Amino acid sequence: MKIVLFSLILLILLLLLLLTFRRKSPDLTKLREEWRKGFKDGWAFENFSAELFNSLGYKAIVTKGSHDFGADLIVKNKRYTFVLQAKYYANSISPKAIEEALVAAAIYGVDKIGIITNGEIPQAVRDFAQQIRAKTFVTKVALIGKSEIEKMLKGEKVL
Repeated sequence: MKIVLFSLILLILLLLLLLTFRRKSPDLTKLREEWRKGFKDGWAFENFSAELFNSLGYKAIVTKGSHDFGADLIVKNKRYTFVLQAKYYANSISPKAIEEALVAAAIYGVDKIGIITNGEIPQAVRDFAQQIRAKTFVTKVALIGKSEIEKMLKGEKVL
């Protein structure tokens, strides 16, 4: 009798574990499809980005869209809060995106900033991020470009 009860409990736990993993998979599948198709505008990209972070276990919200002081997304992991500037561009981004996130960090009272973009991160932006870390109150600059988004779409965490 004890073996049957133990087997039943084990089976239930395995089913619950399987259901937990299956819940995350459709979210990423849908997001991979959205990524493949592209977005109609920056607002759609911001919402996609928040949904992607949320599907990976972060807590992410999109700010109001205008008069947000450079913060398009607020993303929290277990220990930190980041303000992210989102850039959905056909061309590469400039260091100005980090400047916008820096202003947002001061207003929102955080020391972690970043940018998320559909393109690759240019070297000039990477260099500027290092300067910001070295010369300001910012302790972390997350640079999330196309490559990092594609890793996230495979389930990898980047923050």
